[in-house]
Amino acid sequence: MSLTVSNIFKPVMNQYLNSLSGLLDIAQNYSKEKELADEVLLNTRLAPNMHPLKWQFQMVSEFAARSASRFANLELPEYPYTETSFEQLKARIANILAFINSIDDAALDEGLNRIHSIPLGPDRTVEFAGPVYLNHFVLPNFYFHITTAYNILRSNGLPLGKFVFIGNMPA
Repeated sequence: MSLTVSNIFKPVMNQYLNSLSGLLDIAQNYSKEKELADEVLLNTRLAPNMHPLKWQFQMVSEFAARSASRFANLELPEYPYTETSFEQLKARIANILAFINSIDDAALDEGLNRIHSIPLGPDRTVEFAGPVYLNHFVLPNFYFHITTAYNILRSNGLPLGKFVFIGNMPA
């Protein structure tokens, strides 16, 4: 089997976005057990100058959808950061997973042959060839925000292990 965007990107997005949804379940149960309002954990940060937990979930899910759109040459979707509860974040992830899985594999794979122009702030745009975009920008950024969400929860005493982070691996 040759490696393509569809057989790398889709399985990774499914595995880890579902893992994120599982983290939300664990966080929600922990909050109920400790009698905490949702916003207590959702607004927790690792450091004062970092984004809070809910932003990490919002960013990683939006990043997945926008990356898929770029690969498939689709209009970039807008996912405003309006969620304020565990349930709303779970719905966001489910919607984005459905969107990614609805994209035709051939359309995703075409993105490997294109140059992707990515804005990095208001004054800077970077161009990546498809393979570089996938391996050196998309996947590292995706894993960074998932890891940060996991670490925020872990630092707040949630009983998480490595396999909660990894989730269900494809066979």
